Amino acid sequence: MVYTLTKLLFVSIILFLVSCSSPGDAQNANTAPNAKPAATPSKNFTAADVAKLKWIEGTWRGMDGDKRFYERYKIVDDAMVVETLKEDGAVDGEPDRFELKGGEFGSGSGDTRSAASEITDTYVQFVPATAEGKMNSFRFERQPGGTWIAVLEWPARGDKPAGKKIYRMEPWQPGK
Repeated sequence: MVYTLTKLLFVSIILFLVSCSSPGDAQNANTAPNAKPAATPSKNFTAADVAKLKWIEGTWRGMDGDKRFYERYKIVDDAMVVETLKEDGAVDGEPDRFELKGGEFGSGSGDTRSAASEITDTYVQFVPATAEGKMNSFRFERQPGGTWIAVLEWPARGDKPAGKKIYRMEPWQPGK
């Protein structure tokens, strides 16, 4: 079964917490310590801020344990389009869109909306867009050698401990 980062970010995160995933399961890849989630999303982003994310454009292979997943990221005007791909490179389902609206850069709706709190030349930090949001914090961080990582972080909730999981994304060409 092919897993996608976007599905993990927007659907499986909640299942991930419910299934008692432990922080010990997280991969300890090269994570930048300076990207910290803010309490609320910024409403001051511009198209120039979104353009800083050009480094994420491309077709990528990620790993979730021993399960591979494939995605394509494109910056189109003031949006980031994320396509989930099948193993042969064909698009799998509708793309996700992170859009700039009223100075806020995010995706989703209601309590499942995530929006950026920071955008730099090397990372973008997303947080729940509302105080009652059900989403976790996550960030995409540029790494040396043309790779990047997705870092998911969740707070302690009930009897579940806080934790972190890291997905390493490497350039990928379908059929190779």
